[in-house]
Amino acid sequence: MEGIATSEFLAQRPQYSQDTRELQRYVELAVDWEAMHGLLFRAPASDSAADSAAGSWQQTALVPAPITLAPSPIPRSSFDRVIALQPTLNTLFDRISRDHDFLVSTLQSLGTADEFTTRVFAMYMRQRSQGAEKPGVVGIHRSDYLVHAGAEPQAKQVEFNTIAASFASLSSVVGDFHRYMLERTGYAGLLKAGRVTSDQLPRNESLTSIGDGIAAGFELYGQPE
Repeated sequence: MEGIATSEFLAQRPQYSQDTRELQRYVELAVDWEAMHGLLFRAPASDSAADSAAGSWQQTALVPAPITLAPSPIPRSSFDRVIALQPTLNTLFDRISRDHDFLVSTLQSLGTADEFTTRVFAMYMRQRSQGAEKPGVVGIHRSDYLVHAGAEPQAKQVEFNTIAASFASLSSVVGDFHRYMLERTGYAGLLKAGRVTSDQLPRNESLTSIGDGIAAGFELYGQPE
């Protein structure tokens, strides 16, 4: 899907069948695979009286993570471009984080409009006032994109996260799930249009790369073990 028009890109994207029997078969496969491979997260808390009366087990229940049955497409040229761009974005946001005057002028004006950002900014100001020396800084970044269907499909950045790393343990497994579904079923009966091939499913190494980054930061703080 490199260098193609938007109309061709949209025509090639996977489109699901409306046959509920086929969809249910794939949902059951997905739920079983997620349960066996840890693609799970804690069930959302409920305030209903019925759930409260059911006992504490529901407070520790795990449910399958919400995922797509088939992968969402992105033009390969856009995919390669955003990967190549990431080191530059890392450097940009690292430099922003070191620009005290810019941070104060930008974040202090929020007041109490954003409680989370207000708390993070207060932590930053306390740390700065203590004059703590930092032998190194580890940045864990996640850049989010959506495909914009203009004259040509392009990946457009919608968010840059500098604090959210918890889902690396899930996102790194989703590609394995899609490979399993392709090998097991070929998506026969699920997709009424579009296709999925193994070379369209890149490896996701976010979990191991984040772990390596945290370990490197730990060593910088003088704790080699």
